Amino acid sequence: MTQRAATAAVGASPAVPTRLFGRFGMPGPLQIAPFRQIWGALLLIHLARWIEITAVGWLLVEATGSPLLVSLGVFARLAPFAIAGPIGGALADRVNRVWFIRVTTMGRVIVAVLMAAALMSVGSNLWFLYSLTAIGGLFASAVIPALRALYADVVPRRELTSALAFEAMAFTISLIAGPLIAGILLPFVEPAVIFAGTTVAYSLAVLAMFFVPARVADAAGDAQDAPDERARRPGLFKSIVEGFQVARSRPAILAVFAVILTAEGFAYTYLHLIPIFATEILGGGPGTLGALWSAEGAGELIGSLLIVAWFGKRIQSPGKALLGSVAVSMLIGIPLGLSSSLPLALFLLFTLGVSASMFGVMQSNLILISTPLKLRGRLIGIQTMFITAFPVGAVIVGALASVFGPHAAVVGMSTVGVLLITVVAFKFPQLRERVTADE
Repeated sequence: MTQRAATAAVGASPAVPTRLFGRFGMPGPLQIAPFRQIWGALLLIHLARWIEITAVGWLLVEATGSPLLVSLGVFARLAPFAIAGPIGGALADRVNRVWFIRVTTMGRVIVAVLMAAALMSVGSNLWFLYSLTAIGGLFASAVIPALRALYADVVPRRELTSALAFEAMAFTISLIAGPLIAGILLPFVEPAVIFAGTTVAYSLAVLAMFFVPARVADAAGDAQDAPDERARRPGLFKSIVEGFQVARSRPAILAVFAVILTAEGFAYTYLHLIPIFATEILGGGPGTLGALWSAEGAGELIGSLLIVAWFGKRIQSPGKALLGSVAVSMLIGIPLGLSSSLPLALFLLFTLGVSASMFGVMQSNLILISTPLKLRGRLIGIQTMFITAFPVGAVIVGALASVFGPHAAVVGMSTVGVLLITVVAFKFPQLRERVTADE
């Protein structure tokens, strides 16, 4: 699942108010020009990626009809997080973040071009689909820590929570729009043409990032590190190791990682089978697939808005909120797995999106407020590594669905997940404590 962050300490300059069409004031961090450009680039990147995810899922369903092979597509997309997440987190603490985001987005342009060319030349070849999906996953996972660290470079402390809320909004707007766009286009447009369109979106995102001055990242780094301290900075490998050592020494962070592993491995496994449910269970086509994905995205959007506007200010224990959101997500899988009704599936996926937004915000919030400032990029990088439980769960649920059917696979994984999250809640009492920021 997508990762969120909620707080961090920063030292950016105050925003100069900017007005929209001369009358309406822009909200919070959108008043800051670099953030507007970053957010615009992020929106284009997420939109293109969700169009690609939907298109690849449909291609795999049409080519194979196998739940296991469809789930392997999810594995190929997310498995790179195990490698690229920690490396990207270490690089986020070492290199100019603006240039890092530019380069990784250029990589996405290349992958989209190659995917379009492969579909035009060899068709829906599974090895091409899996390989290019995995390469795209490398770029997607490596950039997450740099993006979140860059927010802290360009917005003042008082606006950071809003900046991260806008990140969540970009993701969820794209999760709603991307699958719908793909679902509408797939019956009439060749997949190669769709990937050519995502090439344009990624290229516009690169252009938007070139409007962000690279010096905003350099200035933030210079303010945090004295010259002699920067000279003593460890190598890349030692930086990654240092991040793991800090994580191991802090029970609160270990507890969050345990929840992430359990949730990604069991709470959201039925998302891998949405293409199968859309066709075999619900008897629909690309439009049904797009609607199911968009229902989950709409729930995430509403959930993120509720957190910013109401819940976020009233939550006293982020750990309890994290556990509760995961438990709800597990329980949703049971009626979803037993259902063959489209309206019920849409409602349950919408509810899942609401709880998933809480899961994303609270896990990043707990990690950031439990981590020293100069290590936050690395700890977020390690956090993204644990998303690999999601593709592992994809392979397991796909294999179970191939043998026992989608209904039994989803209900079984969700039931085991409920039991495991109960064990985690008792094993790590730190999750029931209030956590103070470690500045």
